[in-house]
Amino acid sequence: MKKERKHYTGEEKVAILRRHLLDKVPVSDLCDELGLQPTVFYRWQKEFFENGAAVFQGKSRPDHQAEQQRIEFLEKKIQTKDEVLAEMMAEHDSSTGWACGPASSTTGEKAMGASMNTTVGFPVISSSRRGRSKRSSASTSNIPGKAIGD
Repeated sequence: MKKERKHYTGEEKVAILRRHLLDKVPVSDLCDELGLQPTVFYRWQKEFFENGAAVFQGKSRPDHQAEQQRIEFLEKKIQTKDEVLAEMMAEHDSSTGWACGPASSTTGEKAMGASMNTTVGFPVISSSRRGRSKRSSASTSNIPGKAIGD
């Protein structure tokens, strides 16, 4: 009857190699203890040292192009939102008669019923309209490279 093989994980292989390299446990003792053939142990050791250089190499960025596309998309989205905000502020200013500029406490604050943010100099707009305009909802489409729900 054939003995079933044990499949070691990468962590287990490294632990076995560490016992030999750091704790100075002889290969013959490890192989007897674990039921390994010495050729298997030396193959693991060879693979370990061949692939160990990859740890010290600079991290390559295979998805650099996808990341760059995502950055460009997000920058365009921010620009669109800035344009929509500027348009809405201009509409608000023209409808209320307020000019864009520093706010003073006497510039119609009480007459208009709006609260003023004197730090920035612009009125704080509290709107009962909670939905998005057609233009702003178009700018919130899914981000490329992102799954829905992420």
